Amino acid sequence: MSVAPRHFSPIDFKTRLPALDGIRALAITLVFAEHFGGRSPEGVVLRLINLIRQRGWVGVDLFFVLSGFLITGILYDTREDSHFFKRFFARRAIRIFPVFYTVAILLLLLTPIFHYQWHWLHLTFLIYMGNLSGIYNFHIYTVHSANHPVATAILGHFWSLCVEEQFYLLWPLAVWLIRDRFRLLWTAAGISALALVLRVAMIRTFGDVLAETWIIRILPFRMDALLIGAILALLLRGPAADRWQRSGRWFFLAGSAATLAIFILSPAGNSPWLLSIGLTCTALASAGLIASALRPGSPAFRLFTGKPLRTLGRYSYGFYVYHLLFRMAWIRLLVFLYERMHSLALAGIIGCAVNFAAIFLVSKLSYDLIEVRFLRLKRSFEYDSEATDRKHAFST
Repeated sequence: MSVAPRHFSPIDFKTRLPALDGIRALAITLVFAEHFGGRSPEGVVLRLINLIRQRGWVGVDLFFVLSGFLITGILYDTREDSHFFKRFFARRAIRIFPVFYTVAILLLLLTPIFHYQWHWLHLTFLIYMGNLSGIYNFHIYTVHSANHPVATAILGHFWSLCVEEQFYLLWPLAVWLIRDRFRLLWTAAGISALALVLRVAMIRTFGDVLAETWIIRILPFRMDALLIGAILALLLRGPAADRWQRSGRWFFLAGSAATLAIFILSPAGNSPWLLSIGLTCTALASAGLIASALRPGSPAFRLFTGKPLRTLGRYSYGFYVYHLLFRMAWIRLLVFLYERMHSLALAGIIGCAVNFAAIFLVSKLSYDLIEVRFLRLKRSFEYDSEATDRKHAFST
């Protein structure tokens, strides 16, 4: 059994961090559970499982923190690169666009068959602004089929992709302008605090119902999740990297305890406590979990480097993009199973297993046939430091 090293050295963007795929797997599993778990009233245990499942949205926050951690690490380490912006944006496009626009093309090709009812605001998703359009017309998160309702396409989860892409457009400029690690740390901390202040102001001004619509899906209100990940990346690049990494478990425990307390004492989905400090606590817990999993040999490292989790994590981006698209078909499957088994719990278990396996297969095929082919293009946009020492970054 491997033993955790006594000292955790500062990392850079080329450092191999195998536990991150396992973190991605946890995040996508939580999101999947929220979207596809059943609402069975059959017993106390199942009701408790359902309560936990309904909090699966924290998987998106975990993705946000992880994205902020990885992207900031890349940006900070390459801030002196000869083609800083060109290489960063080219590599982001290679990683993100193929799957996203494959879905857009697929839905377009299926339109003559299923008679999809498009709205001009759907075009805003193509430029990653759909989260803003969705504020004014929530119906654009669904593309209805006029002749086959089961084929209706759900775009509701694309808001988070829009938030991340908007962050990718803005944060590189800040890193390039500021450059100094200490000043960048304080900048990230200040904007994170501002995000919390904005959420509180939104709730007090417009009430929790209206505020929820804006707070959940709009970048300025979610900046702290992404920037808490950024802060972690910067802390682990400094002389006190070992101390900050060891502190990760305490941030995880404290953040988790605070989040759990809010879930119990203020359980509503649009709870002012949850929409304000709760989102910050979730982000801190996520950062603590990521930090804890980075030290080789630690319990968290051993958990998240297990082969099943790492395999799922490798395909997590495609899994996220594809998983909710045809949710109506899964609901039809659930009804079909329930009519024959007369048990919502049993139908839900079988239906979820079948759905998970199908999405995993699609995601794997997408990765092997589409994503990998584009990822090879990153060689054409390698950073100066990669070209110098022939050591390449982990794929993100």
